Amino acid sequence: MSATAGRVRADGTAEAAGEKFFALHLIQARPDLVGRPFLAAYEGRAAWFSELEPAFGASRFLPGVDAV
Repeated sequence: MSATAGRVRADGTAEAAGEKFFALHLIQARPDLVGRPFLAAYEGRAAWFSELEPAFGASRFLPGVDAV
């Protein structure tokens, strides 16, 4: 998927702390962000990356990145 910070790959789903998440990572972005994994809160109806929210109620997907 394309996003503000680059291209995002969805690796699948994961469970932690009793919640379900999308496991994601950037495959094309700034060099310091490529390959960095991050989680998005699971939303079964989401069709676009912009419909996802950062996991655990965080304000950002990755530290130092305003939008992914």
